Amino acid sequence: MSNLSIFLIFALVNFALIAVAFRFFGKNGILAYIVLSVIAANIQVNKGVAFDFGVFHLEATLGNVMFAGIFLATDLLNEKYGYKEAQKAVHISIFANLAFVLSMFISTLFKGLDYSSDFNSAIELFFSIKGGTLKAVLIGNLVYFISQSLDVFVYAKIRAWDASTKTLWIRNNGSTLISQLVDTILVTIGFAFAGIFPLEIAGAVIITTLVVKYIAAIVDTPFIYLMSYLKPSDLKNKIDTV
Repeated sequence: MSNLSIFLIFALVNFALIAVAFRFFGKNGILAYIVLSVIAANIQVNKGVAFDFGVFHLEATLGNVMFAGIFLATDLLNEKYGYKEAQKAVHISIFANLAFVLSMFISTLFKGLDYSSDFNSAIELFFSIKGGTLKAVLIGNLVYFISQSLDVFVYAKIRAWDASTKTLWIRNNGSTLISQLVDTILVTIGFAFAGIFPLEIAGAVIITTLVVKYIAAIVDTPFIYLMSYLKPSDLKNKIDTV
């Protein structure tokens, strides 16, 4: 199975899981999935993958699907529970991710036994001072805060202008396209200067990553409409605005 096929299946599964979390657990379900996605995406981003479109292929970092799911989830919180709840989710997910990385970093300080040498090496690779994930998370969290705050703000502003279901795709895709552009440029430049990948390929990484993220944004559109009709038990009739 090609990477492109896996990408599309992964996107559908990821967005469907957000819908399930929302239907059965409401706001808490979305928040839990955002925390899961932030942690998973910051680990996955260390893996490079290529997508073959036949006449051309794109190289990008893994983790874009999970990050796309985060934007969908915060848009859903914004739509159903309001601006303040969406912004709170961003803050909580950043804290959870930093707490996870700190606890994993401390685990690298312990001397492991020989039988767990493979696991010891894996933890060192990801979470030690020299590991890729530690640098990626520190840079990624700063960029994540900026881009997600922008996404939440733009979505709320568009919703204040027109909150009808008919224009749901405009606020969903509009806020995502703008914030993903900012996110991709900042995180790519940050990773390049941190030595995660060469600076000379930063331009190509930005273009290819945006293509992948925008494809994911298009795929998530039917899901935001589906979830707009779901009614979890904790849903309030009144939401706050910016």
